[in-house]
Amino acid sequence: MLVVDKKQMIEIDKYAISELKIPALALVERAALAVIKNINLEVRKTFAIVVGIGNNGADGLAIARNLLAREYYVDIYIVGDIAKASSEFLINYEAVKNLTDNLYSLETIADLEFMEKNLSNVSTIIEGIFGTGLDRTISGTYAYVISLINRSLKYIISIDVPSGLDTTSGDSWGEIVDCDLIVSMQLMKKGVYDRSIYKNKCIVEDIGIPQKAINHVLYKMAN
Repeated sequence: MLVVDKKQMIEIDKYAISELKIPALALVERAALAVIKNINLEVRKTFAIVVGIGNNGADGLAIARNLLAREYYVDIYIVGDIAKASSEFLINYEAVKNLTDNLYSLETIADLEFMEKNLSNVSTIIEGIFGTGLDRTISGTYAYVISLINRSLKYIISIDVPSGLDTTSGDSWGEIVDCDLIVSMQLMKKGVYDRSIYKNKCIVEDIGIPQKAINHVLYKMAN
């Protein structure tokens, strides 16, 4: 199994999008469908999707959009300033706004209390708060949201990596989502692979990043 660290994965994504012209939005869609593929929708019919404003969050919103299109119950919680969101996030944000009113920004204590109470309505939490590139200590609202997810006692799915986990070292950036399943995109991440507690619940799914991008970056970094 090929295992990559944070820097390698970031460069592979960048090369695929910038040099090979693979649309970032296409990768987001493939990531969303990869997560849904690993959900038993005969059993799990109600969802809370908790996202940040980067492309990990865009994956989460694309999951929400696909589930809403199939008429599953979905609540969506957003952490972060939408004005600073990625373009892929904003495209999916505009779409989900047309499909549901259950779209909530987590900004105040009242917002967090509402989310905590509302989680009783769902069977499953899907989180995409932070992705591969996390490189700072988690604090404030972000830390509280992660701790809230962890104490919910719901089935939790993390998109790509558990939010709060360092993709290279496997160390914590302050709080880590205690998920039941990790759906990792394209390649196994070193921080997950090196920690059996994460590796044993991780599934790697192909999302269409060309092997050419992987080979180019890994060869370049090795030489």
